[in-house]
Amino acid sequence: MLGTRMSNQDEDEVEDELDALEREVNGTSLPSLQELPDTPTVSLPEADVLGSQAEQQKARARARMRQRAAESAEPLLA
Repeated sequence: MLGTRMSNQDEDEVEDELDALEREVNGTSLPSLQELPDTPTVSLPEADVLGSQAEQQKARARARMRQRAAESAEPLLA
């Protein structure tokens, strides 16, 4: 499979895998490098609240567009 040639990286990977298998068989494992943070306990806003806020933002944007269109349609007085 390897054709009698193995790079140093290949050898290191094989040794790492062998170590992992030995730990698994012996029932030992590496210590955790980092503990995971606790999950957030704050509840998220309800979907209908988010939906109504989005609708309000869309309505304000439409109103601004109508106002700009009306302002650009007015003739300028000299």
